[in-house]
Amino acid sequence: MTSPPQEKSTNKLAAQATNNVVRAVKAVRGKTTGPLLFIARLIVYSFSICIAAIAAMVLLIIASVKIVNQLLPGDVWAAYFLLGAVFAIAGTLLWSKRVA
Repeated sequence: MTSPPQEKSTNKLAAQATNNVVRAVKAVRGKTTGPLLFIARLIVYSFSICIAAIAAMVLLIIASVKIVNQLLPGDVWAAYFLLGAVFAIAGTLLWSKRVA
């Protein structure tokens, strides 16, 4: 086993200066790099969630058209008409609730 290095009394001033520099670098890094990493992660995760949400909505609309097409008699235009009416009514309700 090796013993920890022993500081000599002549190097005490150098060790103290090194500790001060290390503390200053840690403080600056904590105030600059930390927030930048947080902002970068926020942007990347938000972008990923938006892409996944858009893909999920598209797949949900496709699935709903196929399901409604199987349930309604007639061609696919009946499913388009029904889902279009539902989305139009939902959009009208949301538009009336907006804050100007």
